[in-house]
Amino acid sequence: MGNYFGAIRNWVAGQDRQDGFYCIVDLHAMTLPWSPTALREATLSKAAELLACGIDPARSVLFVQSHVPAHTELAWILTCVARIGELRRMVQFKQKSKGATESVGVGLFTYPVLQAADVLLYRAHGVPVGEDQRQHVELMRDLGHRFNTQFGETFVLPEPWIAAAGARIMSLDDPTEKMSKSAARPASLVLLVDPPETIMKKVKVAVTDSGRDIRAGADKPALTNLLTIMSLTEDVPVAELEERFSSSGYGDLKQALGEALVERLRPIRERYLELMADPAEIQRLLAVGAQSAATVAEETMRDVRAKIGLSTPTA
Repeated sequence: MGNYFGAIRNWVAGQDRQDGFYCIVDLHAMTLPWSPTALREATLSKAAELLACGIDPARSVLFVQSHVPAHTELAWILTCVARIGELRRMVQFKQKSKGATESVGVGLFTYPVLQAADVLLYRAHGVPVGEDQRQHVELMRDLGHRFNTQFGETFVLPEPWIAAAGARIMSLDDPTEKMSKSAARPASLVLLVDPPETIMKKVKVAVTDSGRDIRAGADKPALTNLLTIMSLTEDVPVAELEERFSSSGYGDLKQALGEALVERLRPIRERYLELMADPAEIQRLLAVGAQSAATVAEETMRDVRAKIGLSTPTA
């Protein structure tokens, strides 16, 4: 849900304003221990989820990262341009490595470079992301600028496109922590495809703050988070919700929020289940997307190879 409000819904709304490339990052998923079967299933599921949310293959390019080999080729070239120091400073690496920086996989350390390749490859002008990804976009810009300076103008330096509201939804059981699928606590987040009864249960056990008044503020991080989620769900200002629930209790707010979320996510879940019943069609759409992405990516790579001195195979 955090990803939906922070990013996906903005991707969907922007499809008529710009050409969008949306990549299911199965290679990034390998930076932590993975199961081959689970990876294949999750890739298909994520595609169905994005399609169900409204990503339209007729207006956008939706594809799987590993289906376009140029991603890994450019990532290696950018790795040779990147500096160890700037990768060590990446906040998400510090968080995900949990201090065990000498024993985690190298992929977790270098994945921001692959992420940079994902964007620079398509000469994107903007990256619609959450606030937590701002540092990664800055790295993309640094690497692109360094390459351009050393080898000649090649890459567009992308800007982070961060929504003014809802860019950072917090965990239901810990409002100091971002809502994330990587959390090992099911009650911390709402999934877009959760059944209605599961959504209601998760919302009802969400933590709250001390006191009884329902308002947003720095001293009420849990209530601020719940009100923010409801504001985004119903598309109404937080101030209006504060007025609506001024004489209500926390239980009333949670009941109303749960019901609002169920209704907001119902069409997404129903469409997702329809799509998952026909995996061959999902795979067909992804293959079409990969072909479109590869055409653009290869044009960039021809330019990159020529500028850095890689030889071209001859007959």
